[in-house]
Amino acid sequence: MKRSRKAKRYDDTVLPGDFVGFELFSHGDAGSEGEVSGALRRTREGVELGHITLERLAAKKQTWAKLKSRAEVLSRQLTYLDEHLEIVDHDRRGMYIQLRSLPPYKDEAQIRFNEISIGRDKVEVKRIAFSRRDEVKQQVPLSLTEDLLERLMSDLRQVLSPA
Repeated sequence: MKRSRKAKRYDDTVLPGDFVGFELFSHGDAGSEGEVSGALRRTREGVELGHITLERLAAKKQTWAKLKSRAEVLSRQLTYLDEHLEIVDHDRRGMYIQLRSLPPYKDEAQIRFNEISIGRDKVEVKRIAFSRRDEVKQQVPLSLTEDLLERLMSDLRQVLSPA
């Protein structure tokens, strides 16, 4: 996924998460409905998601207007993630849009937010925590129920659907 210069600088500062005990998964077909992959761990309450990625081979060229419109619709649909999402970065030439929780969750030790990166043929979801004490950004698990995970995968597929 081609990212803007701003996103590249930002992504370089985010440390990968420590997802020991998480299972890698992949299902679907990139040529039809899209291939969903990621890392998750099942708990009594539901699932903890390390990250989730949807990739789909573009049947026809996606326009910037359609991609931006679908990103805006996605930001309104994902109310079940408990934090409002807004577009914080975009690159029209690179066909890239980044959504982030605004306002993020804050406590005395951390700031946590969801981040969704949308490209021409790829959507990626992750949760990031910024430690105030260490001033470090790191990926952390996103907690969901099984039903919300299925709904999230369905909503992500709509972003890259050919219609």
